[in-house]
Amino acid sequence: MDKLYFREHEDEKCYNEKALKIMMKKFGCKQQKVFEAKRMTHHDYFFCKEFGEIGEVGESCGKECPKYIPNNGKNGRCKHYGYLYEKTEKSKIIKL
Repeated sequence: MDKLYFREHEDEKCYNEKALKIMMKKFGCKQQKVFEAKRMTHHDYFFCKEFGEIGEVGESCGKECPKYIPNNGKNGRCKHYGYLYEKTEKSKIIKL
């Protein structure tokens, strides 16, 4: 998996380097300071990749969700289950 980064003034969404460069081209930016993202562990929340929302473990998936698809084809964690990330202090400059 590609490393993920937070933009300097953004704390809610992280991107891989390819996506960051696409945004930089779109906005005419030559370089950008980014911070490495670290996967959060041992918490009660997850990111739903299907709906792009944060949900509470055990509350938002399963029979209640019309898009629920078990990862193993039978039951358990949904294939749309994603991890949450936090911004670290480790930074770098991305240039076009």
